[in-house]
Amino acid sequence: MKAGILYMAAILGMVVSFGASAQVTGETFDSYIEISGYAEQEVAPDVFYLRIVIDEQDGKGRFSLENQEKEMIKALRGLGIDTDGRLTRLSLSSRYYKRKNNLATGTYQLKLNGPELVSKALGVLDNLGISDVAFTKAEYSGIDSLRNEVSCRAVRNARDKAKSMAEAVGQNIGRCFYMYVGHSGNAILYAQPRMTKSMTMDASNGFGMEEEEIIDFNNIKVSANVNAKFVLE
Repeated sequence: MKAGILYMAAILGMVVSFGASAQVTGETFDSYIEISGYAEQEVAPDVFYLRIVIDEQDGKGRFSLENQEKEMIKALRGLGIDTDGRLTRLSLSSRYYKRKNNLATGTYQLKLNGPELVSKALGVLDNLGISDVAFTKAEYSGIDSLRNEVSCRAVRNARDKAKSMAEAVGQNIGRCFYMYVGHSGNAILYAQPRMTKSMTMDASNGFGMEEEEIIDFNNIKVSANVNAKFVLE
């Protein structure tokens, strides 16, 4: 029992400490409080990246890489995707097949906004026979603003805790003379998305239900830890 009390006291001592004096930039404070604050938030990613690989097909029905690329661009533009700014060719290579045919392979990156557009793009690529498509990463476009917002919440959390602790000993907090803010969290997702199904109304006949495949992505989590020191008055 005694060991448990000592352990809890040690943990609390890491979170909150009352100092007898402190000297910062020539100023000396008779007493101060050092405390930590924390805040976190999860958001759904809104920018997604796909890697697309197209192989030139061999045989009598040979379909050149150039033609396949044109068909892909046409289909993506049909979804309202700006392929000039969203589709990038990462590499172009070739290989010899049966010692007489030189077959080309193109690798592309497609940047999309919104999981619904990702589902539609995968659908049209599959209809074109382009099956080598992989999700590479997802981001949140407002990550900088989110980090700033979470940091401010962590600071306010530290201030509120310091105020409560000070009032417990009959004092008030003064100005903050030291602050350190640290961030953590998966600002970029590399994990594979999850495929789920939902039931929707069959638009072809106006009644009945049909299954619709939906891509579900994990949330992006951003957190901030703050260590601050306030003057006790």
